[in-house]
Amino acid sequence: MTYEHSDELYLNRNKSVAKSFYRQLKGEGFTHQQIIELSTTLLDLVTEDLREEVHQG
Repeated sequence: MTYEHSDELYLNRNKSVAKSFYRQLKGEGFTHQQIIELSTTLLDLVTEDLREEVHQG
């Protein structure tokens, strides 16, 4: 498998997971604003983890 092929599979998987998650949230009654706020919270958590990794060295 080439790097480009692997990268394409990775991107397709991410999009598929994101669509599924989005549909689930909408199905549970989340508003667009609530989904945006959740997305921001997820990004904040990832950022915190990355900062901790850098500090732990």
